[in-house]
Amino acid sequence: MSWLANLPHQIPFRAASTARKIDDKTIEGQYLVTANDVLPTGVMAVEAMAQFAGGLVFREQGFFTGIDRCELLRQVEPGDVVNCVVTLEAEFGGTFRFSGVGRVDGVEAVRGRFYLSARANP
Repeated sequence: MSWLANLPHQIPFRAASTARKIDDKTIEGQYLVTANDVLPTGVMAVEAMAQFAGGLVFREQGFFTGIDRCELLRQVEPGDVVNCVVTLEAEFGGTFRFSGVGRVDGVEAVRGRFYLSARANP
């Protein structure tokens, strides 16, 4: 997806590696865990899901505004591929709520709810 190149997060803070939009409310993608990640791998997995969420609804930059009910169920380690599915649950006048889950080898490793807001037009 071309939006990956437009993310304000570039390496080393870009966690989204590949993505595919399933429909208007669902996106799936991968976060490839490396030994060079600058933040703890669990934080990067959550960041990847938030980046996928942004790719689902924004053509331009938006803002990460909140996280809720986030759980790291299994430690992710360098070499793991976290397969993520993020779903748009609701929109509240420019603020979007998503749920996401990340799995490693089919086992749920991380899940949470994310909030992003659209950039205000001047």
